Amino acid sequence: MRHFVALILMTMANMASAQLVIDGRVAMMDELTNTLLATVPEESFNTTATMSVKTGKDWHFCTIDGNDLEDTYTFSKITADKTFTVGYVDGEGQPHNLTLRFTFLPLVQLEGTFGNDYTEGTLLISSPDAPQTDTLAATVKWRGGSTNTPDKHKRNYKVKLKKNKSLFGMRNDDSWILDAGQADVFRLRNRIAMDLWNDIATPPYYIDREPSARNGVSGKVVEVFLNNEYRGIYNFSENLDRKQMRLKKVDDGEVHGCLYKGKTWQRTQLFLPLESYDNHSETLEGFEVKYPDLSDNDTTDWRPLVEACNFAIRSHRQEFEAQVADYYDLGPMIDYSILMSVTNAVDNSGKNLFWAVYDKATSKCLTLAPWDLDATFGQRWGGLLDHVNGLASPRYLCDVDVRVFFNLYAFNTYQFNDSLNQRFTELRQAGQPLATDSLISRFRHYYLLLKNSGAADRETEKWSGDSDLNGETIDFDKEFKYICDWIKLHLRILDLRKFPVDYNQDYFEKIGITQPLTDRQESDAAPLYNLSGQRTQQNSRLKPGIYIQKGKKIIIRR
Repeated sequence: MRHFVALILMTMANMASAQLVIDGRVAMMDELTNTLLATVPEESFNTTATMSVKTGKDWHFCTIDGNDLEDTYTFSKITADKTFTVGYVDGEGQPHNLTLRFTFLPLVQLEGTFGNDYTEGTLLISSPDAPQTDTLAATVKWRGGSTNTPDKHKRNYKVKLKKNKSLFGMRNDDSWILDAGQADVFRLRNRIAMDLWNDIATPPYYIDREPSARNGVSGKVVEVFLNNEYRGIYNFSENLDRKQMRLKKVDDGEVHGCLYKGKTWQRTQLFLPLESYDNHSETLEGFEVKYPDLSDNDTTDWRPLVEACNFAIRSHRQEFEAQVADYYDLGPMIDYSILMSVTNAVDNSGKNLFWAVYDKATSKCLTLAPWDLDATFGQRWGGLLDHVNGLASPRYLCDVDVRVFFNLYAFNTYQFNDSLNQRFTELRQAGQPLATDSLISRFRHYYLLLKNSGAADRETEKWSGDSDLNGETIDFDKEFKYICDWIKLHLRILDLRKFPVDYNQDYFEKIGITQPLTDRQESDAAPLYNLSGQRTQQNSRLKPGIYIQKGKKIIIRR
């Protein structure tokens, strides 16, 4: 359908702007299919409901299914599949017929021309439990890294409202995200994995001082329109920022709270030192600073991240075990290691990981928070699937390949590994978040939400086979079954192991990882290879980095 957009728009150029308001909520118009979509409470589905109906000022002689329209209309047996024909005559006397459908998901219309920079726009929100449609002034831009290249179609958006507002029962704020699930054939893995994190995550270390601090975000499934074109299923989400984590603000020019995000793989796994940094730069290796924002402040502060990284690399075992809790918040790290292994979050070890300091004036301790969890539950990043043998396989075992975790696993500091196994066992009990039935129920909830509202069919018609998905077919029935089977097999495999999955003694030699070396060492006999498989020159001065010798991982620092 979308391949004939230009032709359709030409035939509709003289069509009056359509507007239909049902029970106070504006029905959104998809001009490509000549379809109106209205939202009503879920309890209205499978019933006959009488609702108030109002039309645009340019509509005349309106009918629904051939019946003259008055102030109310009785819609019989509303379902996701049921359609109603809306007829009207425009201001120029031309007749039009539109197809009306119903959903019980909220509807969001973006109006404006958007790109990589914030531009002015308008947000219309029709929620089934609200008495009227909200019209909100905002600035909007595209967001994302690999999801924001020129060839992408179903865009992600970042929205800044002109005024703070609580939306869908979430926080009162101006900053919001529209996550398209662009490469995910189920569209909602990110939402579901984040819901799981919210249920299992230990609060950050400063929760007693900031009771509302959160290291995760809430979201709501919505259906989005862009300038009267249906764009499909989105996760309307809070933003993970200083406000969400309740970090201390800059005070009289002095930096207190800090927030960093792993944007790329470059050094974000903290295996190599972060030697130099510029507090007037928004980036450091693969990291970007999220707070303090240089556009709002003359300077940021990379020092807490740099010091924590270099501590993990350079400290001897005794020093590491004595001081690691001063640098890292261990409670959420236990939960994150479990999250990574349970969901196989292959794109979230270093990259797509936030590190935050509450107030560096009182503590240098870093706590963590996950982000962009779409490459989970059998889905690789970029929509590239290898269900049998690759990273998407339920047999693949994923762990946190970040240096501080590497040390904690190797040394079992503060019985870190024992705590992992105890926590995992607790969460696997019946009724707990990691019970097999509980995980499947999460996906079933959203699967039925999409199916029963009709959103699954609309998404399939709009995006199945698109290049965003590398041509993959969207089939929610098939994908739900695949995810359920994946969860069952993956958890059976995890139950047979001990945490951390890449550091069990019986697995230790197989994967060729030794305990981290904390002093500069060089090879005197056995050949050394870099991670590209190239042999180093014998007797050469080794550069800092990771090498392989006799199948073992060797870390060289300065």
